[in-house]
Amino acid sequence: MGDTILEGLNFSNFIRNGPIIMYIYNQDFQYVWTNTAFQEYTGYANEDVLHKKFWEVLHPDFQDLVRTNAQARQRGEKVPNSYELKIVAKDGTEKWVDVFLFEEWMGDQPYVMLGAYGITERVHAQTQLQKAHDHLDQLVQERTKELTTSNQALMLQERLLMDIISNMSDGVIIISRQGEIEFINQTLKVMLGKTRADIKEQLSFEMLVADNKNLERMLTKKQAFRDEEVSLAMEGRDMQFLATGTPIEGPDGRVNKIILVLKPLAEVHRLVNRYSSFQARFHFDDILTCSEIMEDTIELAKAASRNKSTILIQGESGTGKEMFAQSIHNQSKFADGPFIAVNCGAIPRELVGSELFGYVEGAFTGARKGGSPGKFELAQGGTLFLDEIGDMPLEQQAALLRVLQEKQVSRLGSSKAIPVNVRVICATNRDLYNEVQKGTIRKDLYFRLNVISLRIPPLRERPEDIDLLLKHFLIQGDPEWLEHTPTIDPAVWKLLKNYPWPGNVRELQNFAERIQFAVSDYSIKLEDLPYEIQTLHEKETVRPIMSMPAYLNIKQQLAEVEAQQIKALLLQFNGNVSRVAEALGVSRRTVDRRIKKYGLR
Repeated sequence: MGDTILEGLNFSNFIRNGPIIMYIYNQDFQYVWTNTAFQEYTGYANEDVLHKKFWEVLHPDFQDLVRTNAQARQRGEKVPNSYELKIVAKDGTEKWVDVFLFEEWMGDQPYVMLGAYGITERVHAQTQLQKAHDHLDQLVQERTKELTTSNQALMLQERLLMDIISNMSDGVIIISRQGEIEFINQTLKVMLGKTRADIKEQLSFEMLVADNKNLERMLTKKQAFRDEEVSLAMEGRDMQFLATGTPIEGPDGRVNKIILVLKPLAEVHRLVNRYSSFQARFHFDDILTCSEIMEDTIELAKAASRNKSTILIQGESGTGKEMFAQSIHNQSKFADGPFIAVNCGAIPRELVGSELFGYVEGAFTGARKGGSPGKFELAQGGTLFLDEIGDMPLEQQAALLRVLQEKQVSRLGSSKAIPVNVRVICATNRDLYNEVQKGTIRKDLYFRLNVISLRIPPLRERPEDIDLLLKHFLIQGDPEWLEHTPTIDPAVWKLLKNYPWPGNVRELQNFAERIQFAVSDYSIKLEDLPYEIQTLHEKETVRPIMSMPAYLNIKQQLAEVEAQQIKALLLQFNGNVSRVAEALGVSRRTVDRRIKKYGLR
């Protein structure tokens, strides 16, 4: 069928040659037309894909999903109208696209029209999106200049344009010179949780101008702007967006409209985190152990992951504190959000505040133009892991305490409070209680951080894990060790079990790497060991790096966490035991026993 589909459409030249990737498939799910942007982006010529199923160019990971949704849409079921998908270009390269679609009848046949943006790289995605915005702005300007000549072709053009804008993943708002809202797309309505009437009553141009002078410059100097932060004030709360603004001139040469394309700042941060690898990769299944004390610690961590309370992880260097933090994140309600790790000891004292809380332009000498969000904002909807919390400067501890208590952050140089929904996990290799006594840690901050406490036992307290971990690290470093049964001298095992491992699991991992270079026959002998282990009998027992409390009854700690959780749910559901049981995924009888056991009634 090819280009005959677009016969009679005066807008077809834009569709054929515009930058938006567009293609059409019929009721048999076969390509019938693609535009130039599609051909250039994928490398497929029109004849390469005609009569193929439209999902055949997709990456195998997405073919089943798209096929199922397309079939469901054909049956009249409600399915999403936009996706982020991976395609395989003709040359075999993998590329990401953001696809939106809508259905049209042409003649007596139904067709599905799809548009897409390439988002292969974050920076490239932003560039492609901006190009699309520029073209849309141009189209809006053309439409306003041509309103004097109303005809069928113009009405069709306007309808197609509005369909594209309405299906965009970004919010779009058109504001008149007088500050009246002339148009908002459905995406923005959903973002704000309001109807158009509500927005017109609560949102005005003056509200925006008060927060961002770029809007005023568009009116007075016709200056567009890109990727600037703006706030929309709705019912006393500020909503943060990354905005691109374009002024539209009227017939008199004056700016009479402003077009804003808005992306939620939280979504921008999510994309940044996604492409910057701010993701937790470890899960509890990755923590290898056969030690009872370690297994109990894991169970306590799993229980702690089920609530939103702040967690303090204590343990010597190399015990795997961040591994536990990532595992807690991935099993929590925040798993879909970012995992942002900050080493408080690695940040210069004078930069801790700006790193955690962000700053506005002009907050201090050298502050970046436009300011910068802090780690709390970047961790929105996820977990902020503050490693080496014991090294945080005393002057910043009050600010951290305020954020933890009030659930909002203010950038340096700004009085505006930004709500944050972040789960905080802290870690330290120090005894924080002793640090409180010495005055280096605020007592109120200590109690705020130490809501749920986890102690990661050092390797010397769980020698049974040495065998398991050593074999794992050997195989991890060289898979050929999997095909051989290593021969280890009994004297070697004795030394390994008695060695205090001051560097803990990290030291054991380094030891395994060293062994792989030292032996060639998969046999580990006494002479292959590092000097400090060989001469263990000549040394004094290595003192622990930190003074930790004795191993307590972790099962008792688990019981305390469980009791707190049941108590909180009873309050949440007004004492309804059935609702509590449903929330916990256990029977009502089990909850009744726990209530009696813990004396909660």
